[in-house]
Amino acid sequence: MVKGKIDLRILKTKKAIKEAFLSLIQTKGYEKISVQDIADTAMINRNTFYLHYSDKLALMESLCLESVEKLTVSFGMNMSNMHKMDKEMLRSSLRTMFEVIETNIIFFQAMLSPNGYPNSSIYLKNTIKKLVLDDTGHQDLSRNIMMSLEYMISGLVGVITMWVADHENLEVEEVIEQLSELHFNNLLYMVNNHL
Repeated sequence: MVKGKIDLRILKTKKAIKEAFLSLIQTKGYEKISVQDIADTAMINRNTFYLHYSDKLALMESLCLESVEKLTVSFGMNMSNMHKMDKEMLRSSLRTMFEVIETNIIFFQAMLSPNGYPNSSIYLKNTIKKLVLDDTGHQDLSRNIMMSLEYMISGLVGVITMWVADHENLEVEEVIEQLSELHFNNLLYMVNNHL
């Protein structure tokens, strides 16, 4: 085997494990899933599961890191120059974020459902907050700015959760337009006066 080449069997096994896990979250709920359930659904044995993950929490963390990495790329392309932010830049950033979420819709449906990983919406909120703060380069913000960010990002995560649950009936462009109308002036005020 060539050094650095990834074994396709490993990729297929990991994919089967992840798909089984996400399916089980939606049908059984995160808390009730056992490693044996995942192994049975993925049609592997428990030892094979343990070759890749130490437990279901490690699997969950792996899936969360993958999604965070994809969101980081989407924010990094659009949010690096917030001082020149206009409404179209905000729409573009939101559009890119929703595209990333849509390409991983099964993950987000499983995570943000009532049966999903506990506190997953808080995890998503903290991820988005970190991305915004990292992109702006400002870590020492006033309490007023932090409250404003908390308010806007909590609302954004609420809308994301609503859209993920009903993405077939909610047009993403309508969601983006509504979010940009709601948040643009607040974001502009924060950037111009405090960042």
